[in-house]
Amino acid sequence: MSRATPMAPEERRQAIIDATLPLLLARGTEMSTREIAQAAGIAEGTIFRAFETKQDLIHATIHTALMPDAAITRIAQLPEGQALNDRVAAILDVLREEIHRTRSLFAHFARPSGQPAAGPPTRPPFGGIRPPFNPHETKTRLNTAVAAALQPYSGELAVSTAFATNLLSALAFASSFTLTEDEPTISSEELSDVVLHGIAKGDS
Repeated sequence: MSRATPMAPEERRQAIIDATLPLLLARGTEMSTREIAQAAGIAEGTIFRAFETKQDLIHATIHTALMPDAAITRIAQLPEGQALNDRVAAILDVLREEIHRTRSLFAHFARPSGQPAAGPPTRPPFGGIRPPFNPHETKTRLNTAVAAALQPYSGELAVSTAFATNLLSALAFASSFTLTEDEPTISSEELSDVVLHGIAKGDS
């Protein structure tokens, strides 16, 4: 009977991070390393061979959760040969979902465990731990992926791919807010049509 191949150090770190995130969202920083070890299916001491402290693990978990890797992969895997309207709508879909995901994570992370949904926090978020997060890095990586996805269509655009990328990013962000609860949701297809053809009807 052959033994399972041991995980490489980076794979082990990632497995621990993956097990930590649900606990962090549910329990906040009050979760114990014993709970993390049980969730990851490892000995508690293994955590401290991958991370120096529990705080280091929390830092790494928050940082990984806020990174846009999945969104970047989705953009890179958009099918070739899409019509420009479809490509822009697909990009907007990914950007809007990423904004929603990130905002939801911030709402979880910034609310200390046991804190009611309403009212100001009574103690520092993250258990007083300041997570490492560079929004400029995240935006740059996403914009690079979007620009690459638009590059094959540069001949159909009246502006540079860089300008189009910034426009789609701003539009995705702006459309993630609603002024009233009964305001209808605008689809990415509708936004794509507005971006490419304007707000006027027909040739007017």
